Amino acid sequence: MIFRSLDSNGDWNFGAGKSSYARYNDAIVLDIETKLKAFRGECFFDSQAGVPWFDLIDLKNKDSIALFIKSFVIGIYGVIAIKDLEYTYSSNRVMNINYKIDTLYENDLVGTVIL
Repeated sequence: MIFRSLDSNGDWNFGAGKSSYARYNDAIVLDIETKLKAFRGECFFDSQAGVPWFDLIDLKNKDSIALFIKSFVIGIYGVIAIKDLEYTYSSNRVMNINYKIDTLYENDLVGTVIL
């Protein structure tokens, strides 16, 4: 698997040929991060892409939110299993999602997405 690499602002990298792409686990991690940061309806050519974060905010049950995030992540290409997924939501409106997954390339890959 390959995925366009991102700069420190979360924008795609261009102009460095093959160096502008991430491969294998790095690509899966970037794909997870990119898809979790996308709001549903944000993409003009695919209105169903992204996460319905505004709908999830209304859910008071943390288990329902975690279940949705797990089902979303397991649907990403290259993710085989989710071993652990936790999230925290702070009063300053920052969400941290920590996960441990098995991928096509490695078991127990650990990652964090900050929204």
